[in-house]
Amino acid sequence: MKDVVKFRALVGIAQADGVFDNTEKEFIRHLASLEGLSMSELKEQLKGPEKTGTLIKDLKFDDKVDILIYMVKLMKIDGKVLLSEIKFSEKVAKALGFEEKAIGFLSGIIESNPNDTPNIGSINHRMRKYIIE
Repeated sequence: MKDVVKFRALVGIAQADGVFDNTEKEFIRHLASLEGLSMSELKEQLKGPEKTGTLIKDLKFDDKVDILIYMVKLMKIDGKVLLSEIKFSEKVAKALGFEEKAIGFLSGIIESNPNDTPNIGSINHRMRKYIIE
């Protein structure tokens, strides 16, 4: 279930600039592979009838942060970050229960290289201050 939310958000950010380029597609394929999903399984999940908003409520805090980290990496992967991508990411952050400025925080500490792994424990701790109460 959480994969659906994650990948719907990632596809949304990849398409936010109107171009879904090969670098972005490859990044999503790579993440799907890490999650143990084949491309056909991913496509099947993404076209399922479940409402994303309904699925979000079942996500754990760490899963929500993971989604935002992946979105920021994807936003940066093509070397240009557009306002449409930022706005979409902020909308997703808000839907996940975070203040919009959480995207700015993550963007400042996350590199564009998808293989770079940030200190997740530190990020999770710092993301708690952006929770909407």
